[in-house]
Amino acid sequence: MKNLFLSFIVLFCISVSLRAQDFHFSQFNENPSLINPALTGSTNALRASLVYKDQWRSVTNPYSTYGFSFESKFKPSNWDVIDPRRSMTFKKSYSRMAGGLSIYNDKAGAGKMGTFQTNLSLAMFFPLSKMSSLSLGIQGSLVQRKIDNSKLIYPDQYNGSGYDPNLSTGELYSQQKLIYPDLGAGILWSYSHNERSITANNQFKAQVGFSTYHLMRPNQSFLKSSSDRLYRKYIFHGNVLIGIPNSMLAVVPSWLVQVQGPSNEIIAGMMFKYYINDDSKYTGIIKRSSIGIGVYYRNADALIASVLFEIGRCAVGFSYDINTSGLAKVSTARGGPELTLKFVTPNPFLYQKRSKAMFN
Repeated sequence: MKNLFLSFIVLFCISVSLRAQDFHFSQFNENPSLINPALTGSTNALRASLVYKDQWRSVTNPYSTYGFSFESKFKPSNWDVIDPRRSMTFKKSYSRMAGGLSIYNDKAGAGKMGTFQTNLSLAMFFPLSKMSSLSLGIQGSLVQRKIDNSKLIYPDQYNGSGYDPNLSTGELYSQQKLIYPDLGAGILWSYSHNERSITANNQFKAQVGFSTYHLMRPNQSFLKSSSDRLYRKYIFHGNVLIGIPNSMLAVVPSWLVQVQGPSNEIIAGMMFKYYINDDSKYTGIIKRSSIGIGVYYRNADALIASVLFEIGRCAVGFSYDINTSGLAKVSTARGGPELTLKFVTPNPFLYQKRSKAMFN
């Protein structure tokens, strides 16, 4: 009976893997191109990151996802040297456009359902005031999906007492690989009030955005005479950084709401940041760093524990999904780890000179 139960669990996981699954990361703030193309270049003049996620290893064949993203403002600005032997401060940019490239790859389940996606993003910024701006973004994608159907088990291959691989699957595959284009767009409002001094820590930053993906609703069916068009995906997201005055602490609440056809996902939580060094922001001799500890919840699925360590222009983030859904009986609450590496410029901890434009 136990083996039969596990077989149905595996069949369930396989059926899930056969559906169109968008890339799925717990550290959603570290993968902006998957949330909103208007986020491209919205926080840094240049940003590069790597991400890797491993999921469901405790239940069945693991779902492995990894990716790379790079984004930069066009002609961002000039560097002003304070001391050639030390560091530099960045002069805020007048650039109102940014571009980005991101590449993601995913392999899921027993059928090795694979997705390889390349995204090109473009964003344009419109200042509303010295502290706020509006940005519009568009993203074009090229997606390749593939599957090894010989590795799958189907309900039609159950003969009444067990699995019989000699029975017909009942499915008519026309191809095991397909390629299609895709399109997404979004809008973002940003606000930034930087701290008056090193010790004041009264900074306040906020971003709220809305985006939609799969505007072309591409067909991604592997079966003959079948159409399986992707539902459009709608995303509402935001994050706020609030410095606690006269302290070394800040709180960063954030949320992500995704709706795609009959499916939806809501992630909400908060990170607490502690600034380890009260550094020399002008010279950069002492590197200010911070450590953040966060807890988030994904509706009806998992509790997410995360940690983020930042020093100068580099950051390392790690999170772990603690499964809370009905599958927890089999997974024993083990969802999966996720690791991110990030490099940005200019140094987010250095003071920046004032200018008419509020862009970094």
